[in-house]
Amino acid sequence: MATAGRTGTWARLSRVLDVPPEVFLNVPRVELVGRLQLRLENHRGLEFFLPTRLVLATDEGRVLIEGRDLAIGWIDRGEVLVTGQVQAVRFLEARKR
Repeated sequence: MATAGRTGTWARLSRVLDVPPEVFLNVPRVELVGRLQLRLENHRGLEFFLPTRLVLATDEGRVLIEGRDLAIGWIDRGEVLVTGQVQAVRFLEARKR
C-alpha cells in the first residue's frame, strides 16, 4: 500500500497530467450501472463467491459486493464485471497474513 505522503504526490501528479488517479495509485475503481451491474478495475483476485455475496481482493484491502442473483459476467487479470441485483458495496480492511 502507498503511504499518505506518496499517495498525495501521486494524486497531485494525476491532476497535473489529467490522468485518472487509479492509473498511478493502483486503487480499485468501481463503476455501477444502477443496480444491474458493477465493474471493478484493479482487483487482485476473487476470494469468495455466492449468488448473494462476493469478495474481491485489491491492493487497498477487500471489496464486498452483496445482492441477489449475482453472477460474474467476465473476469480477467485486473477487471471483473458482476451482474445481478447489486444491493451493497463495502470496502473492507486487508486480511492479516
